[in-house]
Amino acid sequence: MRSRRAGAGRRAPRLAPGAGMQVEEIQSGSTLIMVIVGRVDASTAAEFETRLAGWTRPGALTGVVLDATDLTYIASRGLRAMVQATRALAGKSGRFLICAPTENVRALLEVTGFDQLLEIHDTRAAAMSALQQPADTHD
Repeated sequence: MRSRRAGAGRRAPRLAPGAGMQVEEIQSGSTLIMVIVGRVDASTAAEFETRLAGWTRPGALTGVVLDATDLTYIASRGLRAMVQATRALAGKSGRFLICAPTENVRALLEVTGFDQLLEIHDTRAAAMSALQQPADTHD
């Protein structure tokens, strides 16, 4: 997995099928946008989990938005990591949000019931706007 920090205007490139996962992290104040490109599968889930745990540790951030526009698959370990991030941030009055999931990822979240545990928004702008609102208001 490759990582880079970039300005808000830069997009992570698309990966070739089977190329794993790429992460772009964009921090603005106490908010982080994680742009995930590719798959969170058996070969990348541990790194995904470690990154989320690092960003949600006490004192790190109060808002994490996972941009799933180019996330093609997420394994159960990745789903668990997102729930753990949600709980960790909620414990310090923060929020973990997912934005723009692909049709396949959204279907997986719905079938597994994780859509009831995670805050999902259709666009990055909607997720960023939601961070400015109380946690009980969802799309």
